[in-house]
Amino acid sequence: MALPGFTFVPFITNIAENRNLFCRYPMADLPFQMALVCLCFTFATPLCCALFDQKATMHINDIEKNLKEEALKISPKTDTVYFNKGL
Repeated sequence: MALPGFTFVPFITNIAENRNLFCRYPMADLPFQMALVCLCFTFATPLCCALFDQKATMHINDIEKNLKEEALKISPKTDTVYFNKGL
């Protein structure tokens, strides 16, 4: 998710500085970069959430003891649990 912000923003900022867009207002560089980062995150976050599956699996022996006991109470034959990875 951070790749566009770390690659495109410096590249576009460098092009803007080479074309002397910040000569008159050098402090405009920071708002320009912040706007580009926000733009990248606006599109990169939903795209990455859509590309990478949010569900993950784990063997029941790898989870915490209290969660394992609860899961086995509900379904004694369970060997795999599923969970949401979140963002």
